[in-house]
Amino acid sequence: METLAGLRLDIDPPELGWATVRMTAPGVAMEFIASYTPRDSITDLARAAAGLAAGDPEQIVVWNTEPVEYEFRFETAAGRTRLEIKRFPDYRRQRRHAIGPAGVVEESSVTIARALWRTLRRLQGIMTADEFAAAWRHSFPVGTVDRLGEQLRG
Repeated sequence: METLAGLRLDIDPPELGWATVRMTAPGVAMEFIASYTPRDSITDLARAAAGLAAGDPEQIVVWNTEPVEYEFRFETAAGRTRLEIKRFPDYRRQRRHAIGPAGVVEESSVTIARALWRTLRRLQGIMTADEFAAAWRHSFPVGTVDRLGEQLRG
């Protein structure tokens, strides 16, 4: 688990296409078990972290728990990011049915990107690439995570 400025994100090693996701931050405590389908949310999280480090204005990561979906919406302006988490009762994700925000985190974009990168690196270190692909049914986003690390160090 990684803590930066009060944000802690943990993704347990996936098993049979499912992974437990935990996030805590001031005023936020959530846990859910995400499915590998219909989206590869772990790769999407890596891309979102890279987008944060690059200053992209908006990133969205959707986690499906069958049937509930969680949306992590990252909105960035002037080097700060607001992460708003919404819960939807099903895949249709109609705004009027959103429950939330289930949580909000505001911090510098680099701080959030670094917390996500370290979480992904920890997950990468727990399993081999083959074990991860067999358990999550998607390849680990090695290239994206490596490039993000270089961005954060640069």
